[in-house]
Amino acid sequence: MNPQTTPYCATLGFDNTRIREVLSILGLNAEHVALAERMRTEVIAGKADELVDSCLTPLARSRGFTLIERNIGIESFKRAWIERLQYYGRNFDTAEYFRDRLASAAAYARAKIPLGIFQVQHCLIQQVLIDSLSVKFADVASTARPLVDCVLKLSSLDLYLTAEGYHLPEVAELQKALDNLRKETYRLHQEASIDQLTGLMNYAGLMESLEHQVNAAHANLHKSQRGFPGNMCLIMIDLDLFKKINDTHGHVVGDFVLRHVASRIQAAVRDFDMVGRFGGEEFVIIMANTDLELATVVAERVRKGVMDTPLHLKELTIPVTISLGVAMLRPDERKESLLERADVAMYEAKSAGRNRVIIAKDADDIRTLPEL
Repeated sequence: MNPQTTPYCATLGFDNTRIREVLSILGLNAEHVALAERMRTEVIAGKADELVDSCLTPLARSRGFTLIERNIGIESFKRAWIERLQYYGRNFDTAEYFRDRLASAAAYARAKIPLGIFQVQHCLIQQVLIDSLSVKFADVASTARPLVDCVLKLSSLDLYLTAEGYHLPEVAELQKALDNLRKETYRLHQEASIDQLTGLMNYAGLMESLEHQVNAAHANLHKSQRGFPGNMCLIMIDLDLFKKINDTHGHVVGDFVLRHVASRIQAAVRDFDMVGRFGGEEFVIIMANTDLELATVVAERVRKGVMDTPLHLKELTIPVTISLGVAMLRPDERKESLLERADVAMYEAKSAGRNRVIIAKDADDIRTLPEL
């Protein structure tokens, strides 16, 4: 036996181990491969049409037969049945056989054919085959007995796979619903973490990302055991004289300025840097795997990018500058302390004349801040 899993099998968990397990439970083995071949050549060959016709008459009396006629078509149904019978039991020990039975059952389920109709179909063909064996080997019971056993076991396998295959449309619908749920969850998460005005991370998203990056930096330190690597920096940014812009041009223009500055910051940082709106006219850049020297270079590039690109809005040209504070994470420092040191440096930049970058000092007392 050489079972190979297929999409239908995989969907319902029929890996190689489970296929072998099912065959073992039903008692199907290599001996039945030869018995199934004998059934095809000595009992079914040349009689498949006749055997199916003998089964169709009682099946037509069932309540759900009209659904077969309407949703599948009698001739199509009959041809598929005849073809299935002509290949009776062939390769039953492979995943392709399992796939074919599961796919057929799923097709019946999608066509709204009751499971009972499909099961009756298997029972009828089982009975017809056993009756044929009883006639053909009436005087040789020892020959008929293993063949009857083979028919019963193959019928059990087909009935089992039929019942399992009827779940495939349900599984597909469930998978579709789960995919939609994941997409909706992602969308809601995005909405919850994105600032609607600028398109950057909002305060909540920033705090979550900052917590994660701080923890990751400390974890790297403990793993390395080579001293604190200083591989994370944070930049606090504040627009200079933003209140004057609002007072002079109005809050609508002020919103355009915020969006403009957000886009200039995003354009000046690296692809993997995280940028968010901290609140009002303040922004934050989280820089993982970055030392203080490189962070200062990026901060200067951001400052210059904003200064050199005034906002042009209709007849207005509004120059904008920003003040920036840069801080590098210290051993065992919490995010609150890191934020505070960068914030203090930013206000030093404003006090020193604005439109400049200031590097944070290592103030030990800032560690006592409560957690955000």
